[in-house]
Amino acid sequence: MPRRLVALVLLAACDTHGSRQTGGPPVDFTIGGIAFHLSDGAAVVPSGGGITFYLSDQPNACMALQFVPVGTATTFMLHVSPPLDGTTKATVVAKTAAQPGEAVGSLSRATGGRQDTSIAASDGSLSWTANADGSYALTSIDVGFAGTTDRLTTSSLTLRACKP
Repeated sequence: MPRRLVALVLLAACDTHGSRQTGGPPVDFTIGGIAFHLSDGAAVVPSGGGITFYLSDQPNACMALQFVPVGTATTFMLHVSPPLDGTTKATVVAKTAAQPGEAVGSLSRATGGRQDTSIAASDGSLSWTANADGSYALTSIDVGFAGTTDRLTTSSLTLRACKP
């Protein structure tokens, strides 16, 4: 087989259209100068209640949360306090603590575990579905950030469950 054909086949095998781990559409964006490509996502249900959704540029979001990546890691985090009526949607607010039906979060970049920059989520909405296997489906997400008109908007992402 000619070398060019072998190279073409290898490149096609490495193609990364869409988010492989999350099963959703590609999520590439720049928020306030922070470039981000979604590689994986995770959902954590902390013992204190609520749900925290993470989107990461690392190949394994659970590992990136439990261990300190040596290189640069960019992570989007939303902590959700589910509504008291049992619905699975929340409004993103610019606060430090979420009330029922609200979500708070940020996009941050860290190198060797040391945070370089962060930008707070300021407004928006999200909806999700809890799956029987413990994973979550982010059915829609639209988040604005402080100090910029940039937005993160996507849908249909499946996030596996991780231990806190």
